[in-house]
Amino acid sequence: MILNLERRRWIPDDLGQRHIFVNLADFQLKLVDEPKTLIDMKVVVGKPYTSTPVFSRDMTYIEINPFWTVPPSIARRDLLPKIKKDANFLSQNSYTVFSDWSAGASVIDPTQVNWSSYGRGNFPFKLRQEPGDGNALGKIKFMFPNRFNIYLHDTPAKELFSRAERTFSNGCIRVQNPRGLAEMVLAKNPGWTRERIDRAIASGERTIVTLNEPLPVHIVYLTSWVNKDGSVHFRKDVYDRDVALARALIGSRSGSLQ
Repeated sequence: MILNLERRRWIPDDLGQRHIFVNLADFQLKLVDEPKTLIDMKVVVGKPYTSTPVFSRDMTYIEINPFWTVPPSIARRDLLPKIKKDANFLSQNSYTVFSDWSAGASVIDPTQVNWSSYGRGNFPFKLRQEPGDGNALGKIKFMFPNRFNIYLHDTPAKELFSRAERTFSNGCIRVQNPRGLAEMVLAKNPGWTRERIDRAIASGERTIVTLNEPLPVHIVYLTSWVNKDGSVHFRKDVYDRDVALARALIGSRSGSLQ
């Protein structure tokens, strides 16, 4: 409790009348319009070695039928071995290959590339997965620009939400009910009903919707807390952050944890 009281000091005092609250240790997201929780759902967060950071930013837009521009580290570490193993991997999974990361990069034919000659330290290409059923970001992503390049998004891997411990991503946060979340997020955008969201998804076209009112998003890591009804909750320290924080607190105030 002492550790998490310290963490609470790091979270803004004013979360916002309407806000999204994601507790990584609880694998849970809530969209709140004080004092009511409008929607809550399970989330998948970063693996222990690609752990999701804690921070607060404003969501400013959502993207329907998004592209996935593969981060270079993921392209080198996760995709290149699959490309080398199966020459058809890129085409079967709707990836477009660009010659490099420049604004004027050209699209190239992946069958004309000798992939065996490239490795983690030698991979100039930009890979982009086109919108579709197999897109790693699913049908919707929710953007709150930040230096970590973290966002919320749909996923085709729905089976992961049945797991009790959901640390499977490369850092971004996968949401269980993206359409329901989009409906709530766009509540301040007149005309963007659930039906319109569904039509936009069914069109298959990439669509960006700017929020009329930015929505605060708070990504936190709380391994214990007390709800408004007085119930006390504890969660596993999946990122092993409690020990580091305890050492920091004991070092600065040696008697505080006694």
